[in-house]
Amino acid sequence: MQKIDSSVSPYRWVVLGVFMLNIAMSQIMWMTFAPIARDAAAVYSGGNIDLIDLLAILAMLSWIPFCLPAAWCIDNLGLKKGVGIGVVLVGVCGFMRIFAPDYGWMLACMIGCAIAQPFLLNAITKVASNWFPQNEEALASGLLTMSMFFGFAVVMFATDFILAHYRSIGTIKQGIDVILWVYGIPSLVGMVLHLVLVRDKPRVPPNPIAAEKKVTMTVGLKALFKNRDFLFLLAIFLIGVGAFNAIMTKIDWIFKERALDIDTALATGIVGGMMVIGGMCGAVILSALSDKYHKRKIFLILAAGMAVPLSLCLQYFTSIWLLGACGFVFGFFLISAMPIGLTYAVEKTHPVPEATSNGILMLGGQISGLPIVFLFNMTAITILFGIAFILALLLHDIKAPAANS
Repeated sequence: MQKIDSSVSPYRWVVLGVFMLNIAMSQIMWMTFAPIARDAAAVYSGGNIDLIDLLAILAMLSWIPFCLPAAWCIDNLGLKKGVGIGVVLVGVCGFMRIFAPDYGWMLACMIGCAIAQPFLLNAITKVASNWFPQNEEALASGLLTMSMFFGFAVVMFATDFILAHYRSIGTIKQGIDVILWVYGIPSLVGMVLHLVLVRDKPRVPPNPIAAEKKVTMTVGLKALFKNRDFLFLLAIFLIGVGAFNAIMTKIDWIFKERALDIDTALATGIVGGMMVIGGMCGAVILSALSDKYHKRKIFLILAAGMAVPLSLCLQYFTSIWLLGACGFVFGFFLISAMPIGLTYAVEKTHPVPEATSNGILMLGGQISGLPIVFLFNMTAITILFGIAFILALLLHDIKAPAANS
């Protein structure tokens, strides 16, 4: 048994739970109108769907100016104050959307929610490193990653379900108001719980990295871009996260020219949903296995390696059963690579601040999705996954921590 584990605070699960709620709410705020864009356009933008789509694009664009400032705030102000900036934005702006009388008000609220994204998602490895022992760090990051996709799943499945009733009786505006209340109240609750319950760190560091004195962000950035393994990992994130976001965005395009054994629109929802569900499962299960055996490289190899044949299957299968299974396995391996990769980066680059390495990887994954969507081609994506597989093979694995009696 590791000596340091005996002092691990049980309060870590409270902190983790609050962060999971707020990360899930940040994703719900981001994607609220995606499944009901046409209805929202009728209410807020005079039928202009492009203006509603802009509300979702804002979250991706916010990473460019706010990624590094958010990382600096998290590393220098701590989890309570640094991440609190994002939590307050989600809580207040998410709640104020309820009272939006027009598109301008809604746009202002969505800008606030978009700015919040890097303040929350850049903190994933900071929470894990500050509060969890080494044999639970990837699991903690996996649970936080799972909460991202849980929020995404809630939006995809619940939003249209709620609106369907009001659509049938011709009161779409009332239905959207109900949706905004349903999502706005938990965002406010999450903010209050963060301000009341979250602490920066326990009294006793739970792992050696948490006890280290970190370098400044400027020094850390220089170190990151001189670190061979980090650069390979960044390239893997550019491919993996960008390709996954592109596939989810263009999933209807993948199936449109194929004769499936089910309606194309229904197939899109089923396969996309199975990817998200598989990803939620993989983020927890594979992260726990990564912690148990203290191995990171093999799971990154598995993720990239499995993506190559599975992306081919998505192109050519016509059976919804095979496509659904394919989507589940694809999400299971690919999404799980995110928390494991983030944890690997912290272990490989310390004493670089956790939010700095986390932020650069998340920024790369967010912005790479834009050109991949614009130039979308599944064969090219398969080739990119092959490159990621080769890069994963070239990584140096981390050393297992010495056991202390």
